[in-house]
Order: sequence, then C-alpha cells, then structure tokens
Amino acid sequence: MVRSTNTKSTKTIRPSSLDLKAGQKLGKYRLSKYLGEGGSCEVWKARDTVESIWVALKIPLADVNGKRDNQALLREIRLVAQLRHPHIMPVKNADIIGGQAVLATELSVGTLADCSKPMSVRRIISISAQVLDGLAYAHRKRMVHCDVTPGNIFLFPNGRAALGDFGIGLKLKGRMITVDDFGTPGYVAPEQAYGRPTYRSDCFALGLILYEYLTGVLPKWPFRWPPRGCKRLREKTNLAFVGFLKQVLAVDPDKRFANAEKMRSALLQAVPRKLKLASFLKSTGRKKLDWQKMRRAAFIKRYAAVVPVVFRCADCGEPIAESMVICPWCGSNRNRFDTNTPFSHVCTRCHRGVLPEWRFCSWCFGPGFASPATKRTTGTRYHSQCKHCDGKLMRFMRYCPWCRRKVRRPWQVRPFPEICTSCGWSVDSTFWNYCPWCKQSLV
Repeated sequence: MVRSTNTKSTKTIRPSSLDLKAGQKLGKYRLSKYLGEGGSCEVWKARDTVESIWVALKIPLADVNGKRDNQALLREIRLVAQLRHPHIMPVKNADIIGGQAVLATELSVGTLADCSKPMSVRRIISISAQVLDGLAYAHRKRMVHCDVTPGNIFLFPNGRAALGDFGIGLKLKGRMITVDDFGTPGYVAPEQAYGRPTYRSDCFALGLILYEYLTGVLPKWPFRWPPRGCKRLREKTNLAFVGFLKQVLAVDPDKRFANAEKMRSALLQAVPRKLKLASFLKSTGRKKLDWQKMRRAAFIKRYAAVVPVVFRCADCGEPIAESMVICPWCGSNRNRFDTNTPFSHVCTRCHRGVLPEWRFCSWCFGPGFASPATKRTTGTRYHSQCKHCDGKLMRFMRYCPWCRRKVRRPWQVRPFPEICTSCGWSVDSTFWNYCPWCKQSLV
C-alpha cells in the first residue's frame, strides 16, 4: 500500500514492519514512491536527507510474518561492490538499518522494460553496446550476471544505459558451479535452465532482448532459427546483422560468442552501414576509449614500480612490458621491443633488451653472448638471486642471465592480487584477459 508523498509521518520503520509507506524514514532516507519489486526485493524512490538527492532504494521483501531476509541482498551488494564500470549500476550506499539490509543506487528514469517494442535500430543497438561493455567488464572479473532482462537494464536521461540487479549472479572459480536460481523466464539460455550458466548464457539473454526490441517478437523455446519476426529483422538490418543474431541465439553454447567482449566487437562490425550510424559508433568508441584511458592510468599508477610499462601493444595500445610473452590485454604476440628498450643492448633472438655484462638473455633460451662486459652497469636494480649461481635477478626474468638456467620459483609480487593457476606467477584479472607469462586465459 502506498500513501501520497505529502504525508507528514516521520515514523522510523521497524524491521518487523510488513508494509513500507511513503513519507516514512529508513535511516537517512525518506520513502517517496513505491517503484515495484523484483526477485527478493522491493524498490522505492527515496530522498537522501543528508545529501539532498533522489535515490532508488532496494529493501528485502517481507514475508507473511513481516520478516525480511537480508541474505540475497547482501550477496548482491558484495558482488557489485567489486565492479566499477559506467555501464554497471554501482552501489551508492549499503547499510543495515534496524536489522534489515538497504541498498541505495542511482535513480534512473526507467528500464528497458518500460519502453515500447519494436524500438528504433539506432537506440536498441546503442543500449545493447553499452550493456555489453558492462557485461564484458563483469566477465573479466569472472562474474556471470544470470538475469539479463529488459527490467534489469536501467536508462538515464543522458542516453546512458547500465546493467543492474546482480541478485542471482555468481562468480566462477575453476569448475562451473550449479545454481538454484534460473533467471527470469523468457530470457534464460538452455544450459542455464539446467543450472549450468556461463558467460555465453548472458550473451544469449542479451541476444533475445536485441531480437525482441528489433522485431517486437521474443523468441521462444526450442529457439529454432528463424524465429517469428525474422522477416522484419531482415528489412530493418542486413544479412551480416541477421547472421550475428543467429550466432548469438544458437542453442549450442559452443557456437555462440565466448563472452560479452567478443559479442560487442561482432555487434559493432555487423551494424548496417545504410543506417548511417557512423556518428553513433564514433561516440560509442570515444566513450570506450575514455574508459580505457582511465583503466590504463589506474593500472600504471598501481604497477609502474613493479612492472616497467614503457611500451604500448601494437594491436590494442594497452601498456605492456618487455618481460611479457604476450600482451595480457588482447593476447597479441606481435610486439617487438628492440627499438625503444631501456637496456643498452638487444638479444638477436627475441629482440628484448639485455645488459652488456649478461652472459645470456634472461627472457628467452637464446645463445650466449660472445664478449660480456667485465664492468657492471651502474644503477641496475635487481630483486632476487639465482639459487644455482647466486647471480642477481630482476623481476619476471625467465632465465638466469649468468648461468642460463630456468628460473623455477614463481614470481609472486605485490601488489598483484592473484596467482595464475597455470604458471603460478602474479596476475590481475581486473585489468588483464590473459596471463602475460604463460598465455593462460584469465576470463
């Protein structure tokens, strides 16, 4: 039951209260309007009386006895707190007030579910590209949303879209985890319906949304191609875009895009040129580059003292070091370092920098150097010792430059937060998609 917003009641809500009412206070928030419910929470428009701004407030649903279970909301808060991306709805504030969990987020103007169908091609592609950008970030963090629906895509006045409600999302660690929550009926991939969600399941759900808002028809099980409305899809787009959606909506997960990042790249390549979306693509690209610039700056600020990132990848432009076997951002192995290495000499085999006093290349198993200098380079900083010859080693060397033996001890260096499960060396999947030391995928 909702009362008008002009009520003068200032009664603080008790945890056992069955009905929340407009005008009542919950901590520093004054409830204004009931917006709806989803999953295990109800959502209110509320006024932050301290910051004097409007927010959306998520509160656990009350059962018939007036009790509210905090666990589902707390789980979502802990998941989303690890994500910082412009196209993922952030946690503005989270608290336990009077024994019940409360989550405050930005207040959107509505969700995609509030929009009419079919929608203009330009608008739904813009929204989908933004959601895929946010999903790609979540996938890099090994998180599967599990409930990508129109009602969980939030829209803002400046054209921005953000994915929210990670209530049943899960974090993948090693083997796949079986979950009990199957998502929202109508937007669930076949394998997720059996409790086996993957990154490809999120892509499938967004593909259903894209098809629905282009044609006005939501494909149904058993998802045979072509679904109803395919004629309209061909008329509004082109063969390349139809082929793109056909791959996204494949029943066999192995035939779909592996993750949201790959799906987003394919989406932008398939956009029909006749629609004159060049300005949209340019603006989308600019936003993405701005985000990449912020991410790059954050990475350099954190790791420049540990991994000297004086190079840019030839393919993706992200920061790399010559100690890396591949680019950890895009997996490229086409980078050469001989033109701008800070070292005075270059290995003829791997084209990485070496010092004149080294007897062997520390990066590859190349031949020895004929005339190593007897005088050591001043100002050289080493970080460890070879257990065989006691020679000095720099971080992330693969071979001892003095005796050529392979460095067996894994390089585990702070402040890297993770260890590669394949080689045991330090990595950070917040930034990287691949281990730069052994080429293992981190997503």
